[in-house]
Amino acid sequence: MRDRVPARWSVRLTVVLLGVAALALTLWVSRPPSAMPADAPADRFSASRAVQHLTTIAEGPRPTGTQAHARTRQYLVDTLTALGIETRVHTGAAVSLLGPAQLGGEARYAGAQLQTVIGRVPGTASTRPVALVTHYDSVAAGPGANDAGVPTSALLETARAVMAGPRPRNDLLFVFTDAEEIGLLGAKALVEDPEGLPDAALVLNFEARGSSGPTLMFETGTDSAWLVDLLARHSVRPQTSSLFAEAYRYLPNLTDFTVFAAAGHQGMNFAYLEGYTHYHGPHDTVANVDPATVQHQGEYALGLAKALGTADLTAPPAGDSVHFTALWWVVSYPEPWALPLALVVTLVCAAALVAARRRGELSVRRVAGGALVAVAHPIVVGAAVWLTAPLVATRHPETADYGDIPANWLALAAFALLTLALSACMALLLRRWVDLRHQAFGAIVVWAVAASVTAALLPGVSYVFTWPALGALAAWWLTRREPGPAAQIAAAALALVPVVVIVVPLVVQLSTALGVVLIAVAAAVLALGLTLLPLIGTMLAPRLPRGVPALAMSAALVIGVVASIPTGQAPAHRAVASYFLDATSGTAALLSTEQGGVPSADERPAVASDLWPAWSAQLQRAPAAALPLPPPTAAVQVLSQGRVHITAASARGATELALVVTGARVLSYRVQGAESGELSLASDGPREDAWELWVWCVPPEGVVVELEVEPGEGEPVLRVADRTGGLPGEVAGQFRTTTAPAVGETLLDNATFVSARQPLREIGKPGGDR
Repeated sequence: MRDRVPARWSVRLTVVLLGVAALALTLWVSRPPSAMPADAPADRFSASRAVQHLTTIAEGPRPTGTQAHARTRQYLVDTLTALGIETRVHTGAAVSLLGPAQLGGEARYAGAQLQTVIGRVPGTASTRPVALVTHYDSVAAGPGANDAGVPTSALLETARAVMAGPRPRNDLLFVFTDAEEIGLLGAKALVEDPEGLPDAALVLNFEARGSSGPTLMFETGTDSAWLVDLLARHSVRPQTSSLFAEAYRYLPNLTDFTVFAAAGHQGMNFAYLEGYTHYHGPHDTVANVDPATVQHQGEYALGLAKALGTADLTAPPAGDSVHFTALWWVVSYPEPWALPLALVVTLVCAAALVAARRRGELSVRRVAGGALVAVAHPIVVGAAVWLTAPLVATRHPETADYGDIPANWLALAAFALLTLALSACMALLLRRWVDLRHQAFGAIVVWAVAASVTAALLPGVSYVFTWPALGALAAWWLTRREPGPAAQIAAAALALVPVVVIVVPLVVQLSTALGVVLIAVAAAVLALGLTLLPLIGTMLAPRLPRGVPALAMSAALVIGVVASIPTGQAPAHRAVASYFLDATSGTAALLSTEQGGVPSADERPAVASDLWPAWSAQLQRAPAAALPLPPPTAAVQVLSQGRVHITAASARGATELALVVTGARVLSYRVQGAESGELSLASDGPREDAWELWVWCVPPEGVVVELEVEPGEGEPVLRVADRTGGLPGEVAGQFRTTTAPAVGETLLDNATFVSARQPLREIGKPGGDR
């Protein structure tokens, strides 16, 4: 095979500028739009106006059941009412089984008196209600300015803008759910109540999992192709991908949309991900909110509210789509097209290989070698980045809690350059055995096969491989003969642009979602994308100067050193231990999930099953004095054989209660009448060991729990504990020098528990109060 004629420097420069422009444009259009000022037109969304709500909502933590939570609820009601929107508070109960608990066993959560705020803008001739949804509670560890203060404020500003314009055709509902952070309970209470959310309602759910960056539409309900098309036409800089939904199914993360989708509601789910180090912690404050992010989320909400509010939603078309953002546009096509498209690409690849072999241009053996090289790229690069990432990550204390660092984008730039350098080195070192042309076609084979496999198994992911493989095949066709300058530029564009437009955003999003600890995944995906580019090298620089990889490696090292510099933002500190008093035995202890969380440094991790039988996790534990705190009460009545009625209440005014049953098998349960047949990520069948239930929003008169129980081995015992935030004054002083940051939400985070236990004698027989 004759060597290709090297391109002129003008062609090389043009291709380099084309690549740089495509990369810069791709990164630029993925940013959120600029925030609108407070004096923006009344019918437009203004981030500045939305943030005015946020300063009130995010004054401090507002966990479900607290006074701050109640004040926020009243603020929502007052604000919506002042806009002229008919507003009600939906009250109900719900239970939810969410899988493994933090401290062992299974996590059963319940809400006894959940309160969701619903504002309704009646349509002039409604064909279907449209619900814009977020939650208004926060975790206890921080003010929740982003999660979900920003979505809450954005929906209030959206409601104002809607009321400033013409009335919609369809009913618009502004829904602020309760208790999302503790098991999606408010959403469950809503969908399980016939008087809650209308069955036919479309749901647009808004969330936050960070503090900045663009809002992504990352999840859809069933038959959502028409909604994606609507999103493309009526959103500002929409960022979406069907890959997100495919990946989200395998993640442990949940939002209220999980409940609505399971109940059969169509819709879309939105969230922003960047700035994860300010999430679910003390730094989730108004100061760490990006106004551009607020604007982007609001543009989605208002644009879709107007579009869906005026559309005929009587019988939208069925079907789902493969979709992704490419620069300014959302590319979307029916999901059934994914496999035929991928198979066409694979067949074209096979035909090109056969034809090239007949002409003597390619060797099947060397193409197989090129395919192996392509597969090796992400493996080698991923391993290298996995080993080097801790050099950057461990320089930041936030990594231990979030798996990420504040300078994530700098770290990504460093590892992207490292990936480029390693990939270039591999291509140059291996071309002695597999030349660049065979490396390029081997990579095309890998991508074409991957397109068909993903189209068959995960259709929403297939576009990632289908379109870059098709572009590379088109570039290959242009380079079959001695291409002129125009053909060389066109071929380079066909090979380069799909990788930049499709693969690069995915790399950025993976880095954001997984953090620096798992940035090797993003680097591996980038390395796989780079395997399609040796085809450009055969035309533009068949003798690539050896200094190019060295230059990329040096730049990566410099940026990596800069990214390793700590930000100087000291994490907030407070006690991350709890005081637990067993009032029955008079035993007390300090417990913590954190190393050094209790003041006794000599204590080794131990279980606390003697205090609370359901906790099997290893905890930091130290003895404590038994304080004279009143225990919770539990009136137990056996209604019939195997049916137990419990009324539990706190004597300390706590709104959180927990129950654990040992020595018996709990077959089913009800909380305030709410059934236990709930959304579940774990089996909830009969258990021989401890059965545990946590109840929030407990009213002063207590909560009613009904159990269906059958005897097990040993004596049946019921234990009830109440939980309040903060430590007793006699204990709190011991934690002034703690070094553990207050991050996330844990049951043992700065709380006081008081428990009492009593036997459940003769549970198989009717009886009276005990």
